Amino acid sequence: MDIWILRFPDPRRKPSDSRPLMVLQRNTDGEVTELETLEIKGGNENLPDVVEAQIAKGRKRMVLDLINEKHLNSNDLAQIIGAMRYAQDAGGELVFANPNPRVSEILRITHLDDVMAICDSIGAAADHFKSSE
Repeated sequence: MDIWILRFPDPRRKPSDSRPLMVLQRNTDGEVTELETLEIKGGNENLPDVVEAQIAKGRKRMVLDLINEKHLNSNDLAQIIGAMRYAQDAGGELVFANPNPRVSEILRITHLDDVMAICDSIGAAADHFKSSE
């Protein structure tokens, strides 16, 4: 079973230009392959567009890896909700993985943990998809 992992790069690594990037990886039964680096216009302001493009390619099981996110602001939350809703409306699912304690607390306070799957790791996200088959 393939799952598709979307991750913002580690902020300590500087890309050659200042445009935000997102890394797309495929996880097939625990084996991860990096596929491409996607340019995102305006940072995560276009996260729903990224999800829409991946679903159009038949990639319906996606994980947004939050490992490099140190905090979330209201705009980030709006974009995450938009991406999650688009995935659901298109027959896909967007699962969230690796939130740090600060991000987890924001998701809990806003009750988003009640409406979205949040996993401690990529492996747990893969298990989530396996259990929902």
